[in-house]
Amino acid sequence: MLKKSILICAVLSLAACATISPRSRIENRLVDIGLSERKAECMAHELDERLDRDDLNDVADFLGDVNEASSDGENYDALLNIDNARAAAAIAAAGLSCAFGN
Repeated sequence: MLKKSILICAVLSLAACATISPRSRIENRLVDIGLSERKAECMAHELDERLDRDDLNDVADFLGDVNEASSDGENYDALLNIDNARAAAAIAAAGLSCAFGN
């Protein structure tokens, strides 16, 4: 019984580590793209304040596509592929807020 409990705890711990919040994914991907940690944190915070979880996941997925682009043409295509008007507006507003507010 003790071994079973230890195994269950280990599996749950691994599952908790594997589940990263959309806000953290956004922040990490913004850093990967080239933003400073401070700006990435600001953007992630602003987006977290403005969007629900589904929209945050859309932004994180979108930023992953931008980050994976290997050429300027692919970057341009990735930038055009966000299909969520709320998320696109929030990205623009967060970018302005973080650029001028912090």
